[in-house]
Amino acid sequence: MQLNDKWQGLCWPMMDFLCCVTAALIYFAISITAVAKYSDGASKAAGMFGFFATTVFTIDFYLIVNDVAKFLKQGDSTDETTAHKTEEEILDPCFGHL
Repeated sequence: MQLNDKWQGLCWPMMDFLCCVTAALIYFAISITAVAKYSDGASKAAGMFGFFATTVFTIDFYLIVNDVAKFLKQGDSTDETTAHKTEEEILDPCFGHL
């Protein structure tokens, strides 16, 4: 749908970060509830799937944090490339990150 082109005012890496954190927390809470409250096999399996999904979202969160950290470190160094950036690239901290 190319929403990043339609809604350029949003910081898409931050939106992805918030989505990962929210999903990991929700899956973790529901998995704890499923394993602790119900004793049938289906609930235990659902809880284990939830823990697996939490792990996957946590790994995605870690990768996003690394990408944002690289971006911030790159922005701190003063290079000759800054002179070649447009005004939009300098003012928009999320420019070029998808």
